[in-house]
Amino acid sequence: MNAGVLLFIGAILVVVMVHETGHFLVAKLFNFKATKFFLGFGPTVWSFTRGETEYGIKAIPAGGFVKIVGMNPYEDIPPADRARSYFTKPRWQRALVLVAGSATHWPVAFLILLVTSMTLGFPTGKASTEVAAVSEESPALDSGLKAGDVITGVEGLETRSWERVSAYIRAHAGEEVTFTVARGGTEQPVEVVLGRAIYSPRRGPVDYASASEELREPRGNEKLVGFLGVQPTELFEKKGFFGAAADASGKTWDATKLSVQGIGQVFSMVVDGRLWGALSGSGERAIDEGPLGIVGAGRIAGESVATGQYLNLIGLIVGFTIFVGLMNLLPLPPLDGGHLAVVAYEAVTKRPVDMRKLIPVAAAVLSFFLILFVASLYLDIARPIRTPL
Repeated sequence: MNAGVLLFIGAILVVVMVHETGHFLVAKLFNFKATKFFLGFGPTVWSFTRGETEYGIKAIPAGGFVKIVGMNPYEDIPPADRARSYFTKPRWQRALVLVAGSATHWPVAFLILLVTSMTLGFPTGKASTEVAAVSEESPALDSGLKAGDVITGVEGLETRSWERVSAYIRAHAGEEVTFTVARGGTEQPVEVVLGRAIYSPRRGPVDYASASEELREPRGNEKLVGFLGVQPTELFEKKGFFGAAADASGKTWDATKLSVQGIGQVFSMVVDGRLWGALSGSGERAIDEGPLGIVGAGRIAGESVATGQYLNLIGLIVGFTIFVGLMNLLPLPPLDGGHLAVVAYEAVTKRPVDMRKLIPVAAAVLSFFLILFVASLYLDIARPIRTPL
């Protein structure tokens, strides 16, 4: 398990802990009785009690929870605790407790992006012609291109910008191209048979193949472009606090929009049958063929760190943070959004909801997400996503 995987796992645990801390602090603020604060599920590994709350770690690090008296509809509440139980509190206080968990995800994402902008910096949108990394199973690797090579020419034409190199590659899918490469103080020609890629203006490259392999036809506004398989050395700009805050705000908003689209895509994959098609397929899959699970995300995190693409890891963590925050707000029991929907229903109808009647719905929702988790886990292991650089 390399550093990238460990960093990704650590980030997940931090996000979970901060999420539950949001619930807990707001519950304490309004004098709800919270008896447990745990990271994970299953058997207790370690815990301690301070005041009326037990804090600890469970054996399965797959989430966390805060136990508030009265949220379990089958709980026997002592008379002394009724005034501080969940359902006796005003609806607006219950709503704030419920939304407090997911509300922490955006500040966490913003803070990560703020620190990144001030330390590593973000790409300026421009890149040099130096090769930063070479993708596995790519035309670049087959031709002998290496990280550190500088592409100084294409078919005898001098190239001083990556834009010119990239434009030439994209326009000559499947063709043999001669690059002039500076390596070790000397220049030498490198012949490459370019691959072919399906490029989406919104998602970038979604599938690729060598010149001799089959590739599906482009759909919608997708295009067929040439593919080399190198990551150019990007030009970065670090900013001061105010500039970094502007950067972080914009990128947090962009990540939120992408997460909304991602949630829609997850459900549409199930409805239109793409998930089942991916499960019955074989070999590596395209990025839009089946959902990315936790194992696949960990693999990408590991590859990102191994190849020095730290911004890819940061983007993955930020995307995961916001995606989970949004997903948890869906109006489906037993998610926080489901409880919020109950509060809203009670506010409109002025009638309490018997939560015991929603248990079958909650069980169905949990079953759906469990099936989706198992399917994603299988795809991540049996059919990992192809991630061209």
